[in-house]
Amino acid sequence: MGIKTTSLKFSFWKFLCMLLIGLIASAAIPFSLIFAGASTGFIAYADYSERSTKDLVPIIAATPDLTDVQLPMGCKYLVLDKNYQMIETSLEGDDLDRAMDYAIYGKRNENINKQYLLVTRKTEYVVLQYYIGSQFTNEWLYEHFPSPEILLYILLGINCIAVCVILTAKFAKNMQVQLSPLFEATKQVTGQNLDFEVGHSKIKEFEDVLRSFSDMKDNLKSSLEKQWNAEQRQREQIAALAHDLKTPLTVIQGNIDLISETELDNEQRVYAEYITESSGQIGIYIKTLIDISRTAAGYQLNLEKFDISDYMEQIEAQTNALCLTKGICLRMKKGDNLGTFKADKLLLERAIMNVIANALDYSPQKGTIYADVQKSNGFLYISITDEGSGFTNEDLHHAKEQFFMGDNSRSSNMHFGMGLYITSSIVKQHNGELTLKNSDNTGGAEVKIKIPY
Repeated sequence: MGIKTTSLKFSFWKFLCMLLIGLIASAAIPFSLIFAGASTGFIAYADYSERSTKDLVPIIAATPDLTDVQLPMGCKYLVLDKNYQMIETSLEGDDLDRAMDYAIYGKRNENINKQYLLVTRKTEYVVLQYYIGSQFTNEWLYEHFPSPEILLYILLGINCIAVCVILTAKFAKNMQVQLSPLFEATKQVTGQNLDFEVGHSKIKEFEDVLRSFSDMKDNLKSSLEKQWNAEQRQREQIAALAHDLKTPLTVIQGNIDLISETELDNEQRVYAEYITESSGQIGIYIKTLIDISRTAAGYQLNLEKFDISDYMEQIEAQTNALCLTKGICLRMKKGDNLGTFKADKLLLERAIMNVIANALDYSPQKGTIYADVQKSNGFLYISITDEGSGFTNEDLHHAKEQFFMGDNSRSSNMHFGMGLYITSSIVKQHNGELTLKNSDNTGGAEVKIKIPY
């Protein structure tokens, strides 16, 4: 059953319409409040003060004592004698100056919200200042709040901003939800997982992209499965061929050993040595082929607990024997309380000896190899450092890859670029990590094995 979709264009138009409706509603609410306040007498109309003040003109002109007159809210006054000298006022500052100008020169105020009215009495003039604009009829609200017009503008601004923020956030969240299947799919592919179902989106353009992505994922999965199957068959064929070659090679080596025990002249002995050496090289090639097939398929771990300190002493003894043949010194440092460790002893030994073999190959004559074994935060750390020239930038990025040869000038003819690759595979199968760097102390290569206890 297909998913009902809408176009991205429709989604944008829907958002714009909702935004327009929201803005209209946000403007209507403050106006409605002002209208309701005016209808109930809570807010006075804009000309209320003007009408009230003009209605008081004949009363002020006829009343001897001005204090007997009840002035409208917000209305202020200035009392002048016939010589325009101030007698009494409730004005101050610029308002007082403008009232004087109006009384003397008839100059009208430029501020449209504040206007003046001149009332002539028998012995004096009265200038009234009144406010043009709506205002609260409640005295406390009039004194403590801005005018209704200003409150209207404030509410309009707040409502419009709130509507824009809320609707934009809602639209953005909806877009994020519709795009989330694409983000999840790319995350799965980045994690090298192709065994998943691509989600769907209700937006047509996004759904088209997801369908294309799903097709690409399926095609890639099919292609990789074919490649993996072909590689698996190739590895199996290589492993079978390597095992088949061991039998005739054993026969050759056995026969050449028997021939070597007979009486041979010098020429025959030289040929026999050639055969022995060549068969030994073939044996190394076969062993390498078997290692390649085993490493690619994954080693079968035979986990057992053992004392790590005793175990490293055995490794040290083996390494010292190798170091003696090359005039290199081994310095091994072991931490206290290493305790017991659960791992495949043979595979772990091979991983460590591969690293040590590399260090021996790249160490200078009469150099030193440093081995450090420590337990920290639930991990076993085995660090091997030599005094050679160290890793190049290319080595640091590719030395753990299969068949990487590194610096050919330092590699022997029998070096196939498998040592660190095999070590890395063994360490990974123990849920560990192999890291490479150049030592700050010796300047040589430093290889660290980290495996959880």
